[in-house]
Amino acid sequence: MAQDMNYGRLSREQQTELYRSMNGGAKRKSGSSGRGASGLNDVLVPPANKYKNIPAGSTLSNASSASAAKSADAVKKAKPSPEKAAAAPTVKKKPKQPSAGSAIFERLFSHPAKPDAPAVTCTWFKSRGRFDMPMFTVVLILLVMGLIMMTSASYAYSYAEEGDSFAYTLRQIQGAGIGLICMFFFSRLDYHVLITPLRVGKKAENGNGFTLAKALFIISMLLMVFVMLFGESVNDAKRWVTIFGVQFQPSEVLKLAVIIMIAYMLQRYYEVRRDSYYGFLRYWYVLIPALAMCVLQRHISALLIIFVIVYIMMFVGGCNKGCMLFLMILGVVGVLMLLFVFKYQYLWDRINGFIDPFSEIQGDTYQIYQSLLTIGSGGWFGLGLGNSRQKYFYLPESQNDFVFSIICEELGFVGAMTVVLLFVLFIARGLYIATKAKDKFGSFLALGITIQIGLQALLNIGVACNAIPNTGISLPFFSYGRTALIIQLIEMGLLLSVSKQSDT
Repeated sequence: MAQDMNYGRLSREQQTELYRSMNGGAKRKSGSSGRGASGLNDVLVPPANKYKNIPAGSTLSNASSASAAKSADAVKKAKPSPEKAAAAPTVKKKPKQPSAGSAIFERLFSHPAKPDAPAVTCTWFKSRGRFDMPMFTVVLILLVMGLIMMTSASYAYSYAEEGDSFAYTLRQIQGAGIGLICMFFFSRLDYHVLITPLRVGKKAENGNGFTLAKALFIISMLLMVFVMLFGESVNDAKRWVTIFGVQFQPSEVLKLAVIIMIAYMLQRYYEVRRDSYYGFLRYWYVLIPALAMCVLQRHISALLIIFVIVYIMMFVGGCNKGCMLFLMILGVVGVLMLLFVFKYQYLWDRINGFIDPFSEIQGDTYQIYQSLLTIGSGGWFGLGLGNSRQKYFYLPESQNDFVFSIICEELGFVGAMTVVLLFVLFIARGLYIATKAKDKFGSFLALGITIQIGLQALLNIGVACNAIPNTGISLPFFSYGRTALIIQLIEMGLLLSVSKQSDT
C-alpha cells in the first residue's frame, strides 16, 4: 500500500515514518487513534518556504484554527464597531419625487410664514426738513395754468348753463383753495400716520392693527356702493353723488385709497414678495373689489387707471413674475369679455371712432372730429388766449375732457408742448422722490401718485389727438372738477411729505 501511494517530495525518512505511523495506527484501538492522527500531523508539516499560507512548525489543526481566526478577524473588520458606526456618516436616501398634482397643490397652498410687520414710527407733524421745491414749483405752475385755461374753455358753456360766464371758474377756484389748504396740511403731516395702528379695541402691536389706510379703503368702497344706489346720472353714467350739498365722484377717492393700500401691502409683505400668495393673491383683496365696483358703474376709465397703477406698483415691487404675467393675460381677457360677452356698445363706438374719426362726423365721431379740427387750427403759436372758436358749442366737453384741444387752439404747438413738458418734469421729479424715500412705504406711495397723474395726462392728451380711443379721462389740474382737483392736491401734499423726509 505504501508503494502505491504518491508521497510527493517527502524525504525517505519521512516516508518511512509515515508508513510506520499508519500501520501502527491501524492495529491500535479506536481510543488511541488520536495519537496516530497526531503523528500524521507531525509528519505532514510542510516547509515554510513552500506553503506560504501555513506558518512553519504548525500542524494541520493549528493551521485550520489559524485560518478560522483569520476569517473571524476579517468579519470583525468588515463589521465596524458601534463607536465607528456612530462616527461614520450616514447615507441619506433620496427623497421621493412628488407627483405633478401634489407639486402644484404645494405651490398654491404651501407658503412661508407671515413675516413680522415692519416697525412704524410716527411723529404726526414734522417740524424739521423742507419739502421738494422743484416739485412744489411745477405743481403751482400746473395749477395756475390750469385755472386760466379752464376759465377760457368754459365761459361760453358756463354762460349758457348758469347765466354766469365765470360760474365754473368760481367753483374751480373754491376747489383749488380747499385743495391748497389740504396740500400744505398733508405736506406737514408725517405720511406714516396712514399705516400707524389705531388704538381701537384691544391694544395693537407695532405695525399690526386697524390703520387709516384700511379705513379710507373701506369708506371709499362704501361710497362706491352708495353711488350705485342713490347716485345721480350724468350722460347716462351714474358716477356722482351729493352729500351735504356737495357733489363729488367717489371713484377719485377710491384711486387714492387703492394707492395707499397697495403701498402699505408692498412694504408689509416685501420679504415674501416672490411667494404666489403673499406676493400676488394677497393683493386681490384690494384689486378685485375696486375693479368690480368700477365695472358695475360702467366706469371703464377708472377701471383702466386703477388696474395699470396697481400692476406697475406690483411689478416695481418685485412681486412673483409668473403671477404678474398671469395678471396681464387676465387683464386682456377681461377687456375682451367686456367687448364680446357683456357687449358694451359704447366701447365699440369709441373703438370705431378711433379707427376712422371721419366716418360719422355728424354722429358717433363728431367729438373726436371737432377735437382734431381744434388742434389743427392752432398752428405754431395759436389764435391767442381767449380767442378759441371751437369752444362756442362746436367742441363738446371743452372745459373737461377736451381742454387740451383748446390749449392747442389758443396757445398753439408751443403752448401745448409747454404743458407736456411740465407733466414730464412732474413725472421725473416724482420718480426721483420715490427713489430717495427713506422707507418702502414712502417710495411706493410716491410711485403710485406719480403714476396716476402721469397716466391720466398721457391718456387725456392721447384721446384729444386721437392716438387712443376715447376713455373719458380728465386732464389733471386743467379739467373742470372740484373733487378731482382737491384729491389731486391732497396727493401732492403726501408726495411733498415723502420728499420732506427724504434726501432731495
